Amino acid sequence: MADPEVLSGPRVRLRPPTIEDAAPLFERIASDPEVPRYMAWRPHRDVAETKRVITGVFNAGGETTWLIDLHDGGGPIGACGWHRPQPHIIEFGYYLGRAWWGQGFMSEAVALLIDAAHRDPAAYRMSAHCHVDNVASARLLHRSGLTLEGRLARYALLPNLSDEPQDCLLFAKALR
Repeated sequence: MADPEVLSGPRVRLRPPTIEDAAPLFERIASDPEVPRYMAWRPHRDVAETKRVITGVFNAGGETTWLIDLHDGGGPIGACGWHRPQPHIIEFGYYLGRAWWGQGFMSEAVALLIDAAHRDPAAYRMSAHCHVDNVASARLLHRSGLTLEGRLARYALLPNLSDEPQDCLLFAKALR
């Protein structure tokens, strides 16, 4: 799959990941047990695991992944991406290093994703889900213009919370 386009906002830039990102991604984000609390992956044990994710998971099988950088440099502070379960539907997700929580960086990144989706003539719907207890993510999705469509019972396997599927909230918006 081709690298995704670079998307730029006032403070953040979304760009394709490279293998050189493995060490800072591991140190700042992937090794922190709080970051993937509501995600489908566990904290990485070492930088080699982060390298495997970059080379084998990011942008594979129809996934498009961007790393989130601040314009003032310093390397990745998070990641976001999407996939298409059907040609007209974009499902997206995101995570951010704990040091950058609550500063509006993810709001800006999600706005860039929504803008890119609006420019895609094949995309008619965009959605994201979050764990029912992930209040910050639900608030972000609502503020970003997505509508809460409902609660998905036993929807997501989130290994940092339980071995059983967890309930999630589904947010979506029509793009056209």
